[in-house]
Amino acid sequence: MIKKVTIITLPEYESQVLECLGRTKVTQLKEVTNPELVRLKEDMTSIDYKGLYEKVHSRYLELLELGYLGIEDVALSIEEQRRFADSPEAEIELLLNEMERAIDELKEKRKKLENSMAKLEAVRALEPEEFKKCIAVGMMKNEIISRFEEYLKRYPDTSSKAVSVSPDDSFLFVFGSEEGRKWVERLFLIFDVNDVFDVLETGDILLVLDPEKRIEAIEQYEEEVRRIKEEMETLTISKIVPMDRLLNVLSDDRAPILRTKVISVLQGWIPEKEVPVLEKAIGEIESKIGERLFVWFEDPSPEEHNIPSPTPNLKPSFLQPAWTLTSLRGWPSIHEINPSYITILIFSFQFGIMFGDVGQGAIFLLLGLIFTWKFKKGMASKIGAMFIPMGITSIIFGFLYGEVFLVEGLIHPILFSPLDNIGKLMKMVLGIAVIEMCIGLIIGAINHIKEGEPFGAIGEHGAGAILFIVGLYLGGLQFLRTGDISKLFSHWTFYMMMAGLVLSSLEPLLTAIYHKNLGMEVLGEVIGALMMTFVEGLANFFSFLRIGAFTLAHASLAIAGHALSHFMGPGGLLIANMIAMTFEFMSCSVQSLRLLYYEFMSKFFQGGGVQFKPFRIRSPPKREKM
Repeated sequence: MIKKVTIITLPEYESQVLECLGRTKVTQLKEVTNPELVRLKEDMTSIDYKGLYEKVHSRYLELLELGYLGIEDVALSIEEQRRFADSPEAEIELLLNEMERAIDELKEKRKKLENSMAKLEAVRALEPEEFKKCIAVGMMKNEIISRFEEYLKRYPDTSSKAVSVSPDDSFLFVFGSEEGRKWVERLFLIFDVNDVFDVLETGDILLVLDPEKRIEAIEQYEEEVRRIKEEMETLTISKIVPMDRLLNVLSDDRAPILRTKVISVLQGWIPEKEVPVLEKAIGEIESKIGERLFVWFEDPSPEEHNIPSPTPNLKPSFLQPAWTLTSLRGWPSIHEINPSYITILIFSFQFGIMFGDVGQGAIFLLLGLIFTWKFKKGMASKIGAMFIPMGITSIIFGFLYGEVFLVEGLIHPILFSPLDNIGKLMKMVLGIAVIEMCIGLIIGAINHIKEGEPFGAIGEHGAGAILFIVGLYLGGLQFLRTGDISKLFSHWTFYMMMAGLVLSSLEPLLTAIYHKNLGMEVLGEVIGALMMTFVEGLANFFSFLRIGAFTLAHASLAIAGHALSHFMGPGGLLIANMIAMTFEFMSCSVQSLRLLYYEFMSKFFQGGGVQFKPFRIRSPPKREKM
């Protein structure tokens, strides 16, 4: 059952309510539709929260890229929230000005930091002895060092050594004779290499040549780098994180909020079992702000459309992926009985009748248990969830047929052997067809009543079709007993079929009278309902004979396997089992799925519902480290 929730709050608490809904993840927000609340749209305010968020967020990301570390993730006070609610544009303008000043300051400090770090790494890299011996020193990009060294090898008696000073740059020491200096200098120009004198000042170069002063210079630069980093870390901007988060919430266009200068109104759908979760979360907000929020829950009105229905939580939990068996056919509406358990049962039951074998069923049961244990998501988890009930029903009917790995006689059949009792098999299959279709039609009748269409329960998807199908089956049994078709027309089963057709044809007329919508088109609907009940009932009824056909095919494969084993030994039986567990398994699965979707679910399932998707807060930006 789904409930409609309405929350009325003051504008300053709107973001807290949205954060609460996003945190609990139990409410799907919707447009406000109550007539008395819709009138408030005349006083709606128009604030471009999305534009404000984009301005603040872009500056925030720029600060993070510059290495901003002084982030204070503190909540806004009630007074700050009220000031923002009264004049959001003015508050954001003040924040943006503060952020611009911080960006300029960070850029300046970042430049100083990069210069100091470059000097520090350069002095560390330039060993005095190596520096004295080399004929050229330059800083170049790491990505071009290998190419540079290839060219350098063309001049005899030259060598090089690279010392990394950053993830992107390295110092390259070039050793060789004085004759090679000009060649190296030309290569520096070609490869656009920064000469060491472009990075370090003359005084720094002289310090490198003196080991003691070099150590002092390294300590000096290390202290300078540490000081600049501390200055960057102590730079703080008040409210940037909470304001960015607040605007992220308010700018979310998935949250249709009716905003006025005085109040904000939110509406949504919530599963009835989740109501206590939301009430508890709202209570926490009320205790924090010291005020009460106006919250009430109600049942959906008949005029409401597109009411979402949540995904069912199947028990035991390993069956949850098997919900796909229903959702592939459509999503159940709020006015429909959710057929998740029924579809799994009917599908597996039909499969078991066709694929009754104790040994093969045990293998699929084992595979299902392995798949559900190993895979929690994806197609493999869905296959595993279906293999378990399919394997169980196959084992059950294997005992009923007395068949183990296509071998008959190892166990005595509890029911009968299909090939020896084809008549009994077909009667059983048609009886199952009547039971399944009647179950579907009963659910269809209930759905019609839930949708506010009581006369639909007597039509082609209700009592009328039930009478026709049951009368058809019982009439068929009567004909098999007597063998006289003429007597069938005077038998009570024939009148039962006629009563079903009459009820089906009356349903459109009664519905039109009920809705006061009589017209010539009703005559066409009456004839259509009569024909659909007759034609669809016959087609669906005899379509179930495919179950018997595939049951006999499986039993025939057992005979083939027995014959192959006479001249091939155990290998012949193994081949037959491999065929059964691949090609025949696929065929039985497809036929069971077809009967489920077209002969069974078509009696009651529309599948035009909307999936319940609770509101969630968008993820905040990830911080990028220097």
